[in-house]
Amino acid sequence: MIMSTSNISDKKVVVSELREKLTQDPNLINPCLEEYNFTAKCLEKNKYDYNKCLLYVENYKVCKKFWAKIINYRKIKNIKPYIPLPEERQKIKAEYLQSQNK
Repeated sequence: MIMSTSNISDKKVVVSELREKLTQDPNLINPCLEEYNFTAKCLEKNKYDYNKCLLYVENYKVCKKFWAKIINYRKIKNIKPYIPLPEERQKIKAEYLQSQNK
């Protein structure tokens, strides 16, 4: 299959737009950004006393582990993007929780 030059340049434009979005929106590359922010605020509020923020820290760790599993699964199955887009994440979480309740 021969790809025309216009198709190649179109793909380059799409890739460069995606790269720009990724650098501007950390939520696209970090599915645990909200948990991270809660943890950081708690630590700052409590003068970095880790013991006062254990629930936030543990929640962040659980979040990171969960999404690492999802990302690895998507890589194995070659589902792109490997990191689900923000609008897909709620559905993925709900499906996971439903599968755990069976």
